[in-house]
Amino acid sequence: MSTPKITRRSLFQGIASAAALGTLGSVAAVSQQAHAAATDRKFLFFFAGGGWDPTPLDPKYAEDGISPLDTAFGATDMDPDTFLGEAGNLSWSSGPDREAMDRFFLRWGSRTNLLRGVNVHSAGHESGMKWMMTGTSASSVPDWPTILAANGVTEYPMPHLVFSGPSYPGQFGAAVVRGGGGTLLDLIDGSINGRADKPAPVFASPQDSMMDAFVFDRAAKYASRTKGLGEVRAEDLLGNLERAMELEGRRFEAGLDDTGRSMLDQAMMAVEVMRLGLSRCAMVGIRGGWDTHGGNQNVGPQLDTFFAMLDELVAHLATTPGTAAPWLIDEVTIVVTSELGRTPRFNGAMGRDHWPYTSMMLLGSGVRGNRVTGKTDDGFIAEPVDFSTGQPSPTGDIIGTENVGTALLRLGGVDSEAFLQGVQPLAAISREV
Repeated sequence: MSTPKITRRSLFQGIASAAALGTLGSVAAVSQQAHAAATDRKFLFFFAGGGWDPTPLDPKYAEDGISPLDTAFGATDMDPDTFLGEAGNLSWSSGPDREAMDRFFLRWGSRTNLLRGVNVHSAGHESGMKWMMTGTSASSVPDWPTILAANGVTEYPMPHLVFSGPSYPGQFGAAVVRGGGGTLLDLIDGSINGRADKPAPVFASPQDSMMDAFVFDRAAKYASRTKGLGEVRAEDLLGNLERAMELEGRRFEAGLDDTGRSMLDQAMMAVEVMRLGLSRCAMVGIRGGWDTHGGNQNVGPQLDTFFAMLDELVAHLATTPGTAAPWLIDEVTIVVTSELGRTPRFNGAMGRDHWPYTSMMLLGSGVRGNRVTGKTDDGFIAEPVDFSTGQPSPTGDIIGTENVGTALLRLGGVDSEAFLQGVQPLAAISREV
């Protein structure tokens, strides 16, 4: 190994460490308080559409921790000019284009669980997305955040708020709300009518309130004297009317009509509506081109952009009082994922093709931090693990998306057997086992 490579690696690690220490500030003193009860827990999902490269969260390097492309370890190529980053029990792919990623793990690794070798049962985008979010290929099954939002003990005006990213509402369509850009409130208060090609009249508040009361009264009377599907639909309408009226009344409190369009804007809005008791779950898409068939050089900068945003968000959670826990970081569980992985070897265009094994990341409330759960071999094939410890075991099983999802349901106080029978939850991710 040449001296310049060692020096460069040491320099990058020094820069990352200095940056982390310089920005820790008061958040370093935030202790790990009691986490929220399962039924009070909120969930924020981040989804990298297109299928991300899982090797940054599951690196394969030689023993010296440095592996340029020409000295790739085993059957997995690592990005050129990268090296092994480590903090506690965690490891990742570090480099000059990933300083925010380094900073994040140095600051928040104690709260983070890296999942490796998660089998999505598919190498296709649509099928992989369905498997990742629902644990099945069945079209009628709702996704994890929708189930969590629709089956909690608390009713929310916007149970599952989807800013961007996938959504599979299944039979719980009334629980899913599309957010972003103020459109939601424009629909609720009718002001969107004034921007139509043929504008409809916008009623004054007293008239609007009278009509709301009339519709609510008619729906309530109908629900009281009908049965079956009619009763269900009438009750759904009543619930939607109640949620709409609460949102109108609290729009300024929540700042809902000031929703920005950046990833950080959406993430901050998501945790704010959770703090105010308006939502339990939210979905935000991770920006960038993750379908890297024709070149992998953008992966580092894209990851750095995401982790810079996530670092700022988690710092906010760690210093903002919660309602069911001392701090929001102890009340909100963050799930970071994608619909599939990428091949361990680069193709002829220095990109990676589709692969059924991927990496995920969990942090926050209820999560067993400073842990790696699952394992892949040198060729990026998942190995069996003990679901109670997350460690390799010849008598264990391969981690599937269904095992992760049912564990999330358990974290949220939802009976997973009611939705996917006979599926063993991946208990290793929970600090409550």
